[in-house]
Amino acid sequence: MMATVVPPAPVREDLSPFPTGPGTAAGRYLRDFWQPVALSTDLAPGEAKPLKILGEDFTFYRGMDGTPVITAPGCPHRQTRLSLGTVEGNDIRCLFHGWKFDSAGACLEAPGQGGTLVQRTRVATYPAADHHGLIFGYFGAGEPPALPDIFGFSKKYGRDMENARVHDVGTYRRLCNYYINVENVLDLAHVPFTHRLSSDPTVTEVGFSASVGVVRDITIERSELGIKAVEVDADGYPTEAMVILPNAMHLIVGQRDGYLEQVAWRVPVDDETHLSFQVTTLHTDEPGAERYWAYKERQGALIAKYPDTEICAEQILRGEKSLRDFVDHPLLVNIEDHVAQMGMRFIADIGKENLAQSDKGVIQLRRMFMSRLADYVSGTPNVVHTW
Repeated sequence: MMATVVPPAPVREDLSPFPTGPGTAAGRYLRDFWQPVALSTDLAPGEAKPLKILGEDFTFYRGMDGTPVITAPGCPHRQTRLSLGTVEGNDIRCLFHGWKFDSAGACLEAPGQGGTLVQRTRVATYPAADHHGLIFGYFGAGEPPALPDIFGFSKKYGRDMENARVHDVGTYRRLCNYYINVENVLDLAHVPFTHRLSSDPTVTEVGFSASVGVVRDITIERSELGIKAVEVDADGYPTEAMVILPNAMHLIVGQRDGYLEQVAWRVPVDDETHLSFQVTTLHTDEPGAERYWAYKERQGALIAKYPDTEICAEQILRGEKSLRDFVDHPLLVNIEDHVAQMGMRFIADIGKENLAQSDKGVIQLRRMFMSRLADYVSGTPNVVHTW
């Protein structure tokens, strides 16, 4: 009589969009896409800095010819931070014992050591590239996909960012899980309330068009790239917001001087902090462009009056300040969103939520994200890497 062989129970991996550290399902998923890690202007030739992305530490430097390089955080010798080292040409030399590595990670020099050690010693490196005023890094396995074609995407789905009068880039830090801000892209119902001050031209100098301050029904569209929410005002002008999976977004929204069109990424630093990187254009006339840059020139002095925006938000959350204390802050829109999202910080128990009709974009996104994540983990990914 043959013995019955019982196969082992399959290993179940808990799927969640929130944890993105090494080895997590969502972390592996996000690492398979290019992620912006800094503004191009944040790193000068010959400069090295520490970098933390997706719960991991790295070293980040720019060679003297301008090439960005991302490496493992520590020197293979004694794990001293390479970010403390000296950039020599396109190479970096460790502060501790002077071991030197090229931009591909090969050891070039190890003073006082034998040639065999030099030949077999390497530091891990990761693909990096300047693109549209941002520095992108790729932390996945194998060859990276093509970098996002932002202008091509806009010509197909937007208003042609390449030919807009105003082009700008920016970044901010928010003290909450990245996925809260990803979902916020599709939550158009929050705008009339969260951004009540920043959309009121009697209170603020710049900001959203006053027309966004009305609750309207939205239409949800699904595509291979992600989920899109569309809201049309009484004059027929649309607000369009799209999440491009897993963590990018495309936004078209009315401003007082034309239309803002933006592509952005919500990039985890760790599970309770993230960075947003934006490539922004303004479709406007020449006077509108002049007003934009004139206000931009004055921003520095206005911002200098205040601490960082996330600290302003923490003051509000502690009851020490109110949003009205920041009505002349050029980044009031960000502070408004900071307050709403940092109060949530991390959705530990989704079951406590009471999602409603206005959350249909959020609901559709969760379904698609989790479906894509499950496919990815199972080894049958339905992933669009290039757009």
